[in-house]
Amino acid sequence: MRTEHRSGDTIRHDPPTRSNGLRRIALMALLAVGLWAPRAFAQPASGTAAEQLDKPVRIIVAYGAGGASDSIARFVGEALSKRSGKPVVVENKAGADGNIAAEAAVRAPTDSHTLLVSGSSTHAANSTIYRKLPYDPEVDFTPLATMASTPFVLLVNPKRVQAANFKEFLSWARRDENKLSFASANVGGRISGELFRQRAGLNAVNIPYKNSGQAMTDLLGGQFDYYLCDMVTALPQIQAASVRALAISGAERAPSLPDVPTLAESGFPDFDVSSWIAIWSANASTAQPTAKLLARWIGEILGAPEGRSFLIAKGLLPTPVAPGYLLELQRRDTKLWGKIITDAGMRQP
Repeated sequence: MRTEHRSGDTIRHDPPTRSNGLRRIALMALLAVGLWAPRAFAQPASGTAAEQLDKPVRIIVAYGAGGASDSIARFVGEALSKRSGKPVVVENKAGADGNIAAEAAVRAPTDSHTLLVSGSSTHAANSTIYRKLPYDPEVDFTPLATMASTPFVLLVNPKRVQAANFKEFLSWARRDENKLSFASANVGGRISGELFRQRAGLNAVNIPYKNSGQAMTDLLGGQFDYYLCDMVTALPQIQAASVRALAISGAERAPSLPDVPTLAESGFPDFDVSSWIAIWSANASTAQPTAKLLARWIGEILGAPEGRSFLIAKGLLPTPVAPGYLLELQRRDTKLWGKIITDAGMRQP
Protein backbone atom coordinates (compact mmCIF):
# COMPACT_ATOMS: atom_id res chain seq x y z
CA MET A 1 0.00 0.00 0.00
CA ARG A 2 1.34 3.44 -0.89
CA THR A 3 1.34 6.43 1.41
CA GLU A 4 0.43 9.65 -0.43
CA HIS A 5 1.45 13.19 0.36
CA ARG A 6 0.17 16.21 -1.58
CA SER A 7 1.97 19.48 -2.02
CA GLY A 8 0.28 21.87 -4.38
CA ASP A 9 -0.77 19.77 -7.34
CA THR A 10 1.92 17.12 -6.92
CA ILE A 11 1.20 13.67 -5.56
CA ARG A 12 4.19 12.00 -3.95
CA HIS A 13 4.14 8.33 -3.11
CA ASP A 14 6.49 7.07 -0.45
CA PRO A 15 8.32 3.80 -1.08
CA PRO A 16 7.48 1.10 -1.82
CA THR A 17 6.62 2.21 -5.34
CA ARG A 18 3.31 1.18 -6.89
CA SER A 19 4.97 -1.21 -9.32
CA ASN A 20 7.05 -2.82 -6.57
CA GLY A 21 4.00 -2.99 -4.34
CA LEU A 22 2.05 -4.70 -7.10
CA ARG A 23 4.82 -7.25 -7.54
CA ARG A 24 4.87 -8.04 -3.82
CA ILE A 25 1.10 -8.34 -3.61
CA ALA A 26 1.11 -10.50 -6.72
CA LEU A 27 3.82 -12.80 -5.39
CA MET A 28 2.10 -13.25 -2.04
CA ALA A 29 -1.26 -13.94 -3.64
CA LEU A 30 0.13 -16.39 -6.15
CA LEU A 31 2.17 -18.27 -3.57
CA ALA A 32 -0.91 -18.49 -1.37
CA VAL A 33 -2.94 -20.24 -4.04
CA GLY A 34 -0.11 -22.23 -5.58
CA LEU A 35 -0.16 -20.49 -8.96
CA TRP A 36 3.33 -19.04 -9.11
CA ALA A 37 4.96 -21.80 -11.15
CA PRO A 38 4.37 -21.33 -14.90
CA ARG A 39 3.68 -25.05 -15.29
CA ALA A 40 0.56 -24.63 -13.15
CA PHE A 41 -0.92 -22.46 -15.87
CA ALA A 42 0.16 -24.71 -18.69
CA GLN A 43 -1.45 -27.87 -17.37
CA PRO A 44 -4.72 -28.64 -19.17
CA ALA A 45 -7.90 -29.31 -17.24
CA SER A 46 -8.40 -32.97 -16.43
CA GLY A 47 -11.71 -33.12 -18.26
CA THR A 48 -13.38 -35.36 -15.68
CA ALA A 49 -17.14 -35.26 -15.28
CA ALA A 50 -16.72 -33.27 -12.06
CA GLU A 51 -14.74 -30.63 -13.97
CA GLN A 52 -17.17 -29.88 -16.75
CA LEU A 53 -19.62 -27.03 -17.04
CA ASP A 54 -23.28 -28.01 -17.20
CA LYS A 55 -24.50 -24.79 -18.83
CA PRO A 56 -23.40 -22.29 -21.49
CA VAL A 57 -21.30 -19.35 -20.34
CA ARG A 58 -22.33 -15.74 -20.85
CA ILE A 59 -19.59 -13.09 -20.68
CA ILE A 60 -20.81 -9.51 -20.34
CA VAL A 61 -18.22 -6.91 -21.35
CA ALA A 62 -18.47 -3.45 -19.85
CA TYR A 63 -17.15 -1.70 -22.95
CA GLY A 64 -17.75 -1.61 -26.69
CA ALA A 65 -16.40 -3.96 -29.33
CA GLY A 66 -12.77 -3.68 -30.37
CA GLY A 67 -11.26 -2.38 -27.13
CA ALA A 68 -8.93 -4.10 -24.69
CA SER A 69 -11.65 -5.64 -22.51
CA ASP A 70 -13.57 -6.92 -25.52
CA SER A 71 -10.45 -8.43 -27.10
CA ILE A 72 -9.51 -10.36 -23.97
CA ALA A 73 -13.09 -11.49 -23.34
CA ARG A 74 -13.33 -12.99 -26.82
CA PHE A 75 -9.92 -14.67 -26.57
CA VAL A 76 -10.81 -16.20 -23.19
CA GLY A 77 -14.34 -17.05 -24.33
CA GLU A 78 -13.13 -19.03 -27.32
CA ALA A 79 -10.64 -20.96 -25.19
CA LEU A 80 -13.26 -21.67 -22.51
CA SER A 81 -15.65 -23.00 -25.14
CA LYS A 82 -13.01 -25.42 -26.40
CA ARG A 83 -12.26 -26.64 -22.88
CA SER A 84 -15.83 -26.97 -21.69
CA GLY A 85 -17.56 -28.05 -24.88
CA LYS A 86 -20.25 -25.48 -24.06
CA PRO A 87 -21.14 -22.33 -25.98
CA VAL A 88 -19.66 -19.09 -24.69
CA VAL A 89 -21.53 -15.94 -25.68
CA VAL A 90 -19.84 -12.53 -25.39
CA GLU A 91 -22.12 -9.50 -25.03
CA ASN A 92 -21.03 -5.86 -25.06
CA LYS A 93 -23.02 -3.58 -22.75
CA ALA A 94 -21.19 -0.28 -22.79
CA GLY A 95 -22.26 2.83 -20.91
CA ALA A 96 -22.21 4.58 -17.53
CA ASP A 97 -18.54 3.73 -16.94
CA GLY A 98 -19.38 0.02 -16.85
CA ASN A 99 -22.36 0.27 -14.50
CA ILE A 100 -24.82 -0.98 -17.13
CA ALA A 101 -22.84 -4.16 -17.64
CA ALA A 102 -22.25 -4.73 -13.93
CA GLU A 103 -25.94 -4.36 -13.16
CA ALA A 104 -26.83 -6.76 -15.99
CA ALA A 105 -24.45 -9.33 -14.54
CA VAL A 106 -25.88 -9.22 -11.03
CA ARG A 107 -29.43 -9.41 -12.41
CA ALA A 108 -28.69 -12.50 -14.50
CA PRO A 109 -30.88 -15.60 -13.97
CA THR A 110 -29.77 -17.70 -11.04
CA ASP A 111 -29.47 -20.81 -13.22
CA SER A 112 -26.86 -19.29 -15.56
CA HIS A 113 -23.06 -19.05 -15.68
CA THR A 114 -22.76 -15.28 -16.12
CA LEU A 115 -19.40 -13.55 -15.97
CA LEU A 116 -18.40 -9.89 -16.11
CA VAL A 117 -15.29 -8.55 -17.85
CA SER A 118 -14.60 -5.05 -16.62
CA GLY A 119 -11.96 -3.55 -14.41
CA SER A 120 -10.87 -0.60 -12.38
CA SER A 121 -13.91 1.47 -13.34
CA THR A 122 -16.72 -0.72 -11.97
CA HIS A 123 -14.70 -2.21 -9.13
CA ALA A 124 -12.57 0.72 -7.96
CA ALA A 125 -13.43 4.15 -9.34
CA ASN A 126 -17.20 4.13 -9.66
CA SER A 127 -17.88 3.89 -5.96
CA THR A 128 -16.42 7.41 -5.70
CA ILE A 129 -17.68 8.82 -9.02
CA TYR A 130 -21.30 7.79 -8.44
CA ARG A 131 -23.23 8.51 -5.27
CA LYS A 132 -25.17 5.28 -5.60
CA LEU A 133 -24.39 2.12 -7.57
CA PRO A 134 -26.87 -0.56 -8.70
CA TYR A 135 -24.47 -3.22 -7.42
CA ASP A 136 -21.95 -3.82 -4.65
CA PRO A 137 -18.45 -4.36 -6.15
CA GLU A 138 -17.50 -6.87 -3.44
CA VAL A 139 -20.74 -8.46 -2.26
CA ASP A 140 -22.30 -9.07 -5.66
CA PHE A 141 -19.27 -10.58 -7.41
CA THR A 142 -16.81 -13.42 -6.97
CA PRO A 143 -13.30 -12.53 -8.22
CA LEU A 144 -11.99 -14.98 -10.82
CA ALA A 145 -8.87 -13.42 -12.32
CA THR A 146 -6.94 -10.25 -12.96
CA MET A 147 -6.12 -10.64 -16.65
CA ALA A 148 -4.08 -7.65 -17.80
CA SER A 149 -3.25 -4.05 -17.16
CA THR A 150 -2.84 -1.19 -19.58
CA PRO A 151 -1.17 2.17 -19.20
CA PHE A 152 -2.41 5.03 -21.33
CA VAL A 153 -0.41 6.53 -24.15
CA LEU A 154 -0.46 10.27 -24.79
CA LEU A 155 -1.30 10.73 -28.47
CA VAL A 156 -1.47 13.71 -30.79
CA ASN A 157 -2.44 14.09 -34.42
CA PRO A 158 0.78 15.34 -36.08
CA LYS A 159 -1.26 17.30 -38.60
CA ARG A 160 -2.88 19.30 -35.78
CA VAL A 161 -0.08 19.40 -33.20
CA GLN A 162 3.39 20.08 -34.58
CA ALA A 163 5.38 18.41 -31.79
CA ALA A 164 8.03 15.80 -32.46
CA ASN A 165 8.37 14.75 -28.83
CA PHE A 166 6.87 15.28 -25.37
CA LYS A 167 9.10 18.25 -24.53
CA GLU A 168 7.97 20.12 -27.64
CA PHE A 169 4.35 19.24 -26.94
CA LEU A 170 4.53 20.52 -23.36
CA SER A 171 6.14 23.77 -24.45
CA TRP A 172 3.39 24.31 -27.03
CA ALA A 173 0.60 23.26 -24.66
CA ARG A 174 1.69 25.70 -21.94
CA ARG A 175 1.42 28.78 -24.12
CA ASP A 176 -1.00 31.26 -22.60
CA GLU A 177 -3.13 31.57 -25.73
CA ASN A 178 -3.71 27.83 -25.98
CA LYS A 179 -7.01 26.52 -24.69
CA LEU A 180 -6.72 22.79 -25.12
CA SER A 181 -9.09 19.86 -25.26
CA PHE A 182 -8.35 16.23 -24.56
CA ALA A 183 -10.36 13.07 -25.03
CA SER A 184 -11.10 10.18 -22.70
CA ALA A 185 -13.08 7.04 -23.41
CA ASN A 186 -13.07 5.38 -19.99
CA VAL A 187 -12.48 6.15 -16.34
CA GLY A 188 -8.77 5.30 -16.40
CA GLY A 189 -8.14 7.54 -19.38
CA ARG A 190 -10.08 10.35 -17.73
CA ILE A 191 -8.15 9.98 -14.47
CA SER A 192 -4.78 9.95 -16.23
CA GLY A 193 -5.86 12.95 -18.31
CA GLU A 194 -7.05 14.95 -15.32
CA LEU A 195 -3.95 14.17 -13.30
CA PHE A 196 -1.72 15.14 -16.23
CA ARG A 197 -3.68 18.37 -16.76
CA GLN A 198 -3.27 19.29 -13.08
CA ARG A 199 0.40 18.51 -12.80
CA ALA A 200 1.33 20.08 -16.15
CA GLY A 201 -0.70 23.19 -15.37
CA LEU A 202 -2.59 23.05 -18.66
CA ASN A 203 -5.67 25.05 -19.61
CA ALA A 204 -7.53 22.01 -20.94
CA VAL A 205 -11.05 20.60 -20.88
CA ASN A 206 -12.09 16.98 -21.19
CA ILE A 207 -14.23 15.63 -24.03
CA PRO A 208 -15.73 12.29 -22.95
CA TYR A 209 -16.45 9.53 -25.46
CA LYS A 210 -18.47 6.34 -25.08
CA ASN A 211 -15.70 4.17 -26.53
CA SER A 212 -12.08 4.42 -27.58
CA GLY A 213 -12.81 3.82 -31.26
CA GLN A 214 -14.98 6.93 -31.51
CA ALA A 215 -12.35 9.00 -29.74
CA MET A 216 -9.64 7.72 -32.08
CA THR A 217 -11.76 8.60 -35.12
CA ASP A 218 -12.09 12.17 -33.90
CA LEU A 219 -8.38 12.39 -33.06
CA LEU A 220 -7.60 11.41 -36.65
CA GLY A 221 -10.10 14.04 -37.74
CA GLY A 222 -8.38 16.75 -35.70
CA GLN A 223 -11.31 17.38 -33.37
CA PHE A 224 -9.22 17.86 -30.21
CA ASP A 225 -5.60 18.32 -29.14
CA TYR A 226 -4.52 15.16 -27.35
CA TYR A 227 -5.79 11.82 -26.16
CA LEU A 228 -4.68 9.49 -23.36
CA CYS A 229 -5.63 6.25 -25.07
CA ASP A 230 -5.54 2.57 -24.14
CA MET A 231 -2.77 0.58 -25.79
CA VAL A 232 -5.02 -1.78 -27.75
CA THR A 233 -6.66 1.09 -29.64
CA ALA A 234 -3.48 3.14 -29.93
CA LEU A 235 -0.98 0.60 -31.30
CA PRO A 236 -2.36 0.11 -34.83
CA GLN A 237 -2.58 3.87 -35.41
CA ILE A 238 0.91 4.44 -33.99
CA GLN A 239 2.33 1.73 -36.22
CA ALA A 240 0.58 3.28 -39.22
CA ALA A 241 2.09 6.68 -38.30
CA SER A 242 -1.41 8.19 -38.21
CA VAL A 243 -0.81 9.47 -34.68
CA ARG A 244 2.29 10.28 -32.64
CA ALA A 245 2.94 8.68 -29.24
CA LEU A 246 4.60 11.10 -26.81
CA ALA A 247 4.49 9.49 -23.37
CA ILE A 248 3.18 6.56 -21.31
CA SER A 249 1.14 6.99 -18.12
CA GLY A 250 2.40 3.85 -16.36
CA ALA A 251 5.37 3.44 -14.08
CA GLU A 252 7.42 1.59 -16.71
CA ARG A 253 7.82 1.78 -20.47
CA ALA A 254 5.50 -0.45 -22.45
CA PRO A 255 7.21 -3.44 -24.11
CA SER A 256 5.32 -2.71 -27.33
CA LEU A 257 6.56 0.92 -27.35
CA PRO A 258 10.06 0.74 -25.86
CA ASP A 259 11.14 4.11 -27.29
CA VAL A 260 8.24 6.07 -25.77
CA PRO A 261 9.17 7.51 -22.35
CA THR A 262 6.93 7.47 -19.32
CA LEU A 263 5.49 10.67 -17.91
CA ALA A 264 7.57 9.98 -14.80
CA GLU A 265 10.71 10.07 -16.95
CA SER A 266 9.48 13.21 -18.68
CA GLY A 267 9.38 15.46 -15.66
CA PHE A 268 6.43 14.22 -13.60
CA PRO A 269 7.90 12.07 -10.81
CA ASP A 270 5.79 9.16 -9.55
CA PHE A 271 3.17 9.60 -12.26
CA ASP A 272 1.63 6.13 -12.50
CA VAL A 273 -1.89 5.52 -13.75
CA SER A 274 -2.81 2.21 -15.35
CA SER A 275 -6.12 0.45 -15.71
CA TRP A 276 -6.53 -3.24 -15.09
CA ILE A 277 -8.90 -5.68 -16.72
CA ALA A 278 -10.43 -8.51 -14.73
CA ILE A 279 -13.20 -11.08 -14.74
CA TRP A 280 -15.77 -11.91 -12.06
CA SER A 281 -18.73 -14.21 -11.68
CA ALA A 282 -21.98 -12.96 -10.21
CA ASN A 283 -22.53 -14.56 -6.79
CA ALA A 284 -26.22 -15.06 -7.46
CA SER A 285 -25.75 -16.86 -10.76
CA THR A 286 -22.59 -18.97 -10.53
CA ALA A 287 -22.06 -21.65 -7.86
CA GLN A 288 -18.74 -21.60 -6.00
CA PRO A 289 -17.40 -24.92 -7.40
CA THR A 290 -18.05 -23.64 -10.91
CA ALA A 291 -16.42 -20.30 -10.10
CA LYS A 292 -13.32 -22.09 -8.84
CA LEU A 293 -13.16 -24.21 -11.98
CA LEU A 294 -13.53 -21.16 -14.21
CA ALA A 295 -10.87 -19.29 -12.25
CA ARG A 296 -8.41 -22.16 -12.72
CA TRP A 297 -9.16 -22.53 -16.41
CA ILE A 298 -8.79 -18.79 -17.04
CA GLY A 299 -5.48 -18.85 -15.18
CA GLU A 300 -4.26 -21.67 -17.38
CA ILE A 301 -5.44 -19.96 -20.57
CA LEU A 302 -3.80 -16.60 -19.87
CA GLY A 303 -0.72 -18.03 -18.19
CA ALA A 304 0.14 -20.28 -21.13
CA PRO A 305 2.62 -18.94 -23.70
CA GLU A 306 -0.19 -18.39 -26.20
CA GLY A 307 -2.12 -16.31 -23.69
CA ARG A 308 0.81 -14.15 -22.68
CA SER A 309 1.79 -13.62 -26.33
CA PHE A 310 -1.75 -12.54 -27.15
CA LEU A 311 -1.78 -9.95 -24.37
CA ILE A 312 1.68 -8.56 -25.18
CA ALA A 313 0.86 -8.31 -28.89
CA LYS A 314 -2.14 -6.16 -27.95
CA GLY A 315 0.07 -3.81 -25.96
CA LEU A 316 -1.21 -5.16 -22.63
CA LEU A 317 0.79 -6.23 -19.61
CA PRO A 318 -0.02 -9.74 -18.34
CA THR A 319 -0.90 -9.72 -14.67
CA PRO A 320 -1.25 -12.40 -11.99
CA VAL A 321 -4.61 -14.13 -12.11
CA ALA A 322 -5.11 -15.26 -8.52
CA PRO A 323 -8.58 -14.32 -7.18
CA GLY A 324 -7.08 -13.12 -3.91
CA TYR A 325 -4.82 -10.72 -5.79
CA LEU A 326 -7.83 -9.26 -7.62
CA LEU A 327 -9.73 -8.58 -4.41
CA GLU A 328 -6.72 -6.85 -2.87
CA LEU A 329 -6.19 -4.83 -6.05
CA GLN A 330 -9.75 -3.53 -6.23
CA ARG A 331 -9.76 -2.58 -2.54
CA ARG A 332 -6.46 -0.71 -2.84
CA ASP A 333 -7.34 1.19 -6.02
CA THR A 334 -10.77 2.13 -4.65
CA LYS A 335 -8.87 4.23 -2.11
CA LEU A 336 -6.12 5.43 -4.43
CA TRP A 337 -8.35 6.42 -7.35
CA GLY A 338 -10.98 7.82 -5.01
CA LYS A 339 -8.58 10.56 -3.95
CA ILE A 340 -7.68 11.49 -7.53
CA ILE A 341 -11.34 11.51 -8.57
CA THR A 342 -12.31 13.77 -5.69
CA ASP A 343 -9.42 16.17 -6.30
CA ALA A 344 -10.27 16.35 -10.02
CA GLY A 345 -13.93 17.12 -9.35
CA MET A 346 -15.10 14.04 -11.22
CA ARG A 347 -17.83 13.04 -8.77
CA GLN A 348 -21.34 12.99 -10.11
CA PRO A 349 -23.64 15.65 -8.58
